[in-house]
Amino acid sequence: MKLFSLTKTLFLSFFTVVVLSTSAFAFTELDGTKTTIEDQIGDGKWTVLEIWASDCHACREHMPEMVEFDGKMNKVRLLGVSLDGQAGKAQAEGMIKDFDIPFKTILSNVIEMNAWMELNAKESLRGTPTFMVFSPDGELVGLNPGVLSIAALEKFISSRDVETTANDS
Repeated sequence: MKLFSLTKTLFLSFFTVVVLSTSAFAFTELDGTKTTIEDQIGDGKWTVLEIWASDCHACREHMPEMVEFDGKMNKVRLLGVSLDGQAGKAQAEGMIKDFDIPFKTILSNVIEMNAWMELNAKESLRGTPTFMVFSPDGELVGLNPGVLSIAALEKFISSRDVETTANDS
């Protein structure tokens, strides 16, 4: 019985490591091409990542503000991660069309996004929308489950950008 328990523990540990280490490859472009969040962040720009789902009422209510925010601040890019996945691609594309979302959106699902967050943010996905802010170097500097006002985003990035500029001097 102890051998079975040990084997089970080792298998589950191995399975968890494999799932968590490959979860970054569970993101796709709308055309199905594999991508990663890491490919989308950094490069000298702040990145505001919004995790959303087409069936999320709060996401739909807040999306017009995000569309308006896009391009408002220099050196800030928006990135959407739809949890509709490739299986729900039509629903994600429908929301993108409904709200005329101009910023890039990639696809994932709840399980893979949660695994990526646990590995990289050391927190679980609590729901949608969830916002993550990455510095121009690609470092995660902010995470907020729930709706986040544009004013709060602007204030946070502006205050951090001043710190970054001061540190570079």
